[in-house]
Amino acid sequence: MKIRIALLIALVSLNPGKDHYDPTTLVYPSFLHTMGIRKATKFHLLLYTKNKVKVRDPEGLAVVRLKSWDDPNSTKDDDEVTGYGVNSGLNMIVYNTSMTSLGFYGLKARGVKALNHPTAIAANEEGDVYVADTGNHRIVRFFNPGKQLKFVRAIGSFGAAPGQFNAPQGIALDTRGFVYVSDTNNHRVQILRPDGKLHLWFGKQGVQDGQLWHPTALAVADGGERWSYYKDSFIVLIDLDHTRIQKFTLDGRFLAAAKLKDIGFENGHLAYLALDYYNNIWVTDKLNHCIHKFDHNLNYLTSFGRKGKGDKEFMEPRGIAIYRRFGQVFVAEKESAQYYWIGTDIFDFQAQWLPQQNFIKLEFFLTEPSFLTLRIKNETEGWEKEIFSKKLYFSGKQKIYLRNQSGTNQTDRFQQSDRFANKIFSTIKSLKSGQYRITLKVEPTYSSYKYFSKEVESRVVVNP
Repeated sequence: MKIRIALLIALVSLNPGKDHYDPTTLVYPSFLHTMGIRKATKFHLLLYTKNKVKVRDPEGLAVVRLKSWDDPNSTKDDDEVTGYGVNSGLNMIVYNTSMTSLGFYGLKARGVKALNHPTAIAANEEGDVYVADTGNHRIVRFFNPGKQLKFVRAIGSFGAAPGQFNAPQGIALDTRGFVYVSDTNNHRVQILRPDGKLHLWFGKQGVQDGQLWHPTALAVADGGERWSYYKDSFIVLIDLDHTRIQKFTLDGRFLAAAKLKDIGFENGHLAYLALDYYNNIWVTDKLNHCIHKFDHNLNYLTSFGRKGKGDKEFMEPRGIAIYRRFGQVFVAEKESAQYYWIGTDIFDFQAQWLPQQNFIKLEFFLTEPSFLTLRIKNETEGWEKEIFSKKLYFSGKQKIYLRNQSGTNQTDRFQQSDRFANKIFSTIKSLKSGQYRITLKVEPTYSSYKYFSKEVESRVVVNP
């Protein structure tokens, strides 16, 4: 696998900081995949374009695998994607025309084809591209046959009537070709058919959950996405002055909401969001210089990143795009862009012996669906046993019970069970009093599993 998206990707390798800060919900791609490049700065863009293009207020991102790029006789290029980035301050769309070349729309655009402070962008594998042309109060449709972004037409005009827009700042595409627009200053969402005609709109102005207050970025799952685990359908968006995330059905029925203060942040500026294979919701936060992650039910999982220019740090992250198939993640910052793979992380791993129940209880928290391998070692006698290997567990708080049961020949057994997995019996040597070391190995389910894993340990004293 290789990838060199000239615009969005890549960086000079940095050594881990002295504080050992190393979150792994996102991980860096392998060296062979990027040749060590995983961050693009404004210097790289100036150098690459011979000083013709500058980074000025980057906004939304979109990433797709174009059908026109596909070689049906090979899988080696399946991760070679097309990325689109909005360079809003220059009224420009930047995109890659190959793995080593860039294209630009807007440098010479005039009249109806000219953009005015565009923000969000959405694209699909067919080559359709839609842009929220915020300053012109409209949506612009483009088409990319493979190497050139072509203007197709403008949709809508300024106003409050259905089909009109007032500073739209969010846009998304579903698998049917329907276009979802955050009509920001009209406090509503409008859904357009593939022909550009209005399908429906929803939204009641207000600050209560279920109401809309200046909605901005949004993302959509419609159940038809090929690379989707749950196949559920919903709209998720940012509103309430960039402090709230809300989830709706495709016809506008309210489902759930999460505010920054609900996850421990007094202030923030939620900018853009994206969905992955499990329909996890990833949200950039410009003020807190991080990415918040929620599961598909809008349960908070973790926040990744901190302020800075080092490893796994951000400076005002904005647009975010994810290629669901392989878990490739692209993040635009104030003056650069970063490239990651979805990894996994585990927190709060604890083992506890419960003598009355005669079992060991394991508790931990996962930030991502993961493959787990569990081992137990008697540190007094020296024997070790693998309880299970590469078993899928989902994100959130988890529990595993290892129970000691006498067998027919006085052989003791550990029984592993939890609500996500079938019961497993593993015969081991007789369980005696002593100290045990329990190890969990955690591996991601995406492409990064070949290059990344994480192990945690906990010790417990057993007195049967």
